[in-house]
Amino acid sequence: MAFSFEDNRKDAIVLLEAVAAELNTEDMNQAGRIFRAVLHAVRDRLPVTDAVHFASQLPIIWKGIYFDHYDPDKVPVQILDRQEWVDYIRNKNAFAANNDFQQDDEIIGAFRAVFRALHNCMPEGQLQQVKEALNEEIQELLEV
Repeated sequence: MAFSFEDNRKDAIVLLEAVAAELNTEDMNQAGRIFRAVLHAVRDRLPVTDAVHFASQLPIIWKGIYFDHYDPDKVPVQILDRQEWVDYIRNKNAFAANNDFQQDDEIIGAFRAVFRALHNCMPEGQLQQVKEALNEEIQELLEV
């Protein structure tokens, strides 16, 4: 099978557009920053095997973004409650957090939006496995 950078680019853009639509924004840079922050937070919360399996479902360009600065020796990060999770996601978008995440509710909304977008492009069981790897307070944030 031939490698088509253009096809991989299109797949990545389709997913980013889905995230942007769920975030209700036309700003693709903002959507990308938020998507990356949530992906990195989820990645760091998962055991290595689960993180790798989750990444296998992403378009190849997002896999690269997902694994950027990944340190398997430091995972899974222990997050004990809702506020720690919100702060952790905010920290993952430190460069632009003041613009993207002015309120904690915006972070929770972004977390939900990313999961809704992923729900449409990943097998249900895969996303459920990721959700179950998060502690109960974090799982509750996904319930609307």
